[in-house]
Amino acid sequence: MSIIYDDNKGYCIDNNVDDPTNSQSTIISNGFDQLPWDDYLPEKSQEPEPEPQVESPKKKLSKSEKKAVRQTKKINAARKRHAQRQQELSNGNIAQDIPFKPYLAKSEIKSIFSKLTKSNQSDFKLFQYHSIALYKSDIEHILPGEWLNDNDISLIYELIQQIFIKSGHRQFSYQIQLLFPSLVQLFLHFPINDEIEAILPVDELKKSKFIFIPINLIDDYDTVDLEGANVGDHWALTMLSLLENRLYVYDSMTTEADDYQLLTQLCKRLQSCKSIVTSNKPIQIVHLKCDQQDNFDDCGVYVIMITCYLINQLLYQEHISLDLSKVRFNPLDARLYIMKLISRLANTL
Repeated sequence: MSIIYDDNKGYCIDNNVDDPTNSQSTIISNGFDQLPWDDYLPEKSQEPEPEPQVESPKKKLSKSEKKAVRQTKKINAARKRHAQRQQELSNGNIAQDIPFKPYLAKSEIKSIFSKLTKSNQSDFKLFQYHSIALYKSDIEHILPGEWLNDNDISLIYELIQQIFIKSGHRQFSYQIQLLFPSLVQLFLHFPINDEIEAILPVDELKKSKFIFIPINLIDDYDTVDLEGANVGDHWALTMLSLLENRLYVYDSMTTEADDYQLLTQLCKRLQSCKSIVTSNKPIQIVHLKCDQQDNFDDCGVYVIMITCYLINQLLYQEHISLDLSKVRFNPLDARLYIMKLISRLANTL
């Protein structure tokens, strides 16, 4: 069984098509490289080159002036090396003979962050992109070692929605919907009653075939009253396929002890939304293998990377695979890309 895109029908199931990933070799990605961002985003701003220092050969310099000249040459040489390293890093995922250098990525992330947060204010608004207002406190979470917050994920989801899904690349792209984390949290913690469906954008969702649902899993589920506390310990991505009545789960930090009771609760709540989930059969939870994070900080980054990868499958591939078992993600490179995206938006909005 495989999912295909048909120009006349949209997304549908074809039982006669083999999984296109069967012979696929391992892919290394930051998620963002799967989508043509540069085709839609404003041009990157170019910083002016420093004015060359012109020296008069006839002028005799004092010791202090000679020292200043040497210092200027050192600074210019350091800038040149830094520019070369940035170029090397940006080409690292394209030219396979040039390895990715984590220390350069971390340095560039911090450099961009410093430029974006020159203001002395403790927190301030960087820009407004459609429904998302991004603040200094939000981009602090993009720094290495930090957990992405729900607004960071929402910004990328809004960008994907506006740039790719609404671009008209495919006639039936409206069959793909992305729910923001804050809305998912509200949906999970709202009392189950006749009004729970009204929380969601029903008009859009009832036309959809795929709904991306980032979820904040709870470790001590048994001790938490969902309707009394809005909490979570770990980001994971779920995608509801209404074609198959399945909830696909991509978790970058799975353990044998996980029982995923919150996923069962999510399915129960989705099942109660009859305008969206029309099947009377219980939603089947399917855990798909995906790359695993090697720390406790990158779960939100993995949600974004996996989302970008799957959006590429849905928007740009004829035979669509939801299997990510052969994809290896680079979360640090993704953090750098997110920071670069924010910098471009901050300079143009």
